[in-house]
Amino acid sequence: MNTQELALALNEEFHSESVTFGFWGNSSLPAAFISNPFCTGAVSPYGAHVLSYVPAGKKDLLMMSAESPLEEPNGIRGGVPICWPWFGPDPKPAHGTARIQYWKLTGVKQEADGSDTLTFRLSVTEPHRLDVFYEVNFGAKLTMKLTTVNKGSTVFSLTDAIHTYFRVGEIEKTTISGLGGSQVENRVNSPAGICPDQFGFESETDNIYHSSSAVTITDNAWNRQILVEKSGSKTTVVWNPWIEKSKKLTGFGDEEYHIMVCVEAANCSTDRIELGSGESHTLTQTISEV
Repeated sequence: MNTQELALALNEEFHSESVTFGFWGNSSLPAAFISNPFCTGAVSPYGAHVLSYVPAGKKDLLMMSAESPLEEPNGIRGGVPICWPWFGPDPKPAHGTARIQYWKLTGVKQEADGSDTLTFRLSVTEPHRLDVFYEVNFGAKLTMKLTTVNKGSTVFSLTDAIHTYFRVGEIEKTTISGLGGSQVENRVNSPAGICPDQFGFESETDNIYHSSSAVTITDNAWNRQILVEKSGSKTTVVWNPWIEKSKKLTGFGDEEYHIMVCVEAANCSTDRIELGSGESHTLTQTISEV
């Protein structure tokens, strides 16, 4: 089934007053488009990738690179990639296989409050027998819930992340708070340390914070704050590639670092999830403008 046939089939099976199916922009990337009293948004079955979340009367909370590839076998740069069932460069491909596979859309539901929930499923047999379910609720907040089930007979060591790209007016006028006192792993120049109550950006940032706390992004250029809440997560990743790294990234504009920051709900580094046979784990991230 090609992408056009897929979009038509999904629209026939799942469309509703608030959820329709088509293609993202001028691409051949199939997507569900959500429009309800709380927000508009979009999510593609490719990677179960959330592409947009616009609260009613507000700007998009998410950043999509204008240069990102939007077809197999590439990962999408921007929005909300899913890093699963591993986080990081090893084993390959980087950040796992979930973000570069088509997931099965299993349900579209309008909730009692008028929000919309889409549910996706993916099953893998390598490197382990796993099922993963992803529920995305588009409402007054965007809630993304990633549940992993170990279908194998042995323990699986899981690392994962909801790798959200946030749109900001200017990174140089953006600060992060909520991680104060947590231990930091600096993956750019290696030193470990303790996070201050608030920090900004003046160079490449690729840090792992050992924290379960909520994070506030203060976007002074656009005069807004974004609250990033989470559960089932022991680590938060904050990333901005800055000048030189941006020039080396595929599918990312040289100047786009100015308008984004990633704040990721994760389980990574030393904070792995050990899943016994038949056990499950749910990682949740909820974002909202406050």
